[in-house]
Amino acid sequence: MAVNVYGWPPVKAVGHEWDYVSPISESFSALTGKRYASGNGPERRVAQIVVSALAGAGRMGAGYVLVLKRLLDGGSNYVRLTSTPINWYLDALDEQATRASVPLMWSSGGVPLLWTSGGVDLLWYTGTILTAVVATSGGFPALTVSALPINKLVARPGEFITAFQSAADLIGETVQVMAPAYSNGSGVATVRLYSALSGAYGATPFRVNLGAAETAVFRVIGAMPRAVQVVNADWSYGWQFEEVFADEVGGFTEIPAWWVAT
Repeated sequence: MAVNVYGWPPVKAVGHEWDYVSPISESFSALTGKRYASGNGPERRVAQIVVSALAGAGRMGAGYVLVLKRLLDGGSNYVRLTSTPINWYLDALDEQATRASVPLMWSSGGVPLLWTSGGVDLLWYTGTILTAVVATSGGFPALTVSALPINKLVARPGEFITAFQSAADLIGETVQVMAPAYSNGSGVATVRLYSALSGAYGATPFRVNLGAAETAVFRVIGAMPRAVQVVNADWSYGWQFEEVFADEVGGFTEIPAWWVAT
């Protein structure tokens, strides 16, 4: 039976962590002291979030936390989280317009409008459209990205890049950047990746977004957070999470924007 997965509410995070853990088994030889180690289970994402009661969210952070805790039912249900910038978040915010694009959807009276030119669909985007082709760098998988600002640091280790196979692909595939990447005088940079793209992208350039985010489903580690409201200052709630995989629990039933009135 699928488990409910609730969306993370629109609260203000004043502290955050997005990391990975890889469990191992290890032993030591009684004769030589040699260490033996091997993987013991899949790599999992872990996260911590400190939620402000008063900053943002219309000073309703405490209320969102209280309701979410009840929805999670002591930890029997789960929550979907989206990563925040690994490096300084203001750098990512300043560079967003030059490193990413978002499709624009046109409609009239709630009915989608389609644009064409010579019988070919005409696509609209906001931001900067970056394109890439699959490459290698120092023996590691990489992407050669074009249309970047010239002669500039364009990607940092730990950030994410999302690749879209086609115009109809609105979700894309997200992988982590492994090393700093600098554009040349033509606005082209080779971005080294921690892991290769799994999709079939071919030789035709495809759209990418730098400074993207990844998402996963998590369980709460330990007890649900509690906090005491003070009379003259903000207060906060500290959450700790560990990733859960769908095949471990019989699948997920996603309940995203539970706080939105319909």
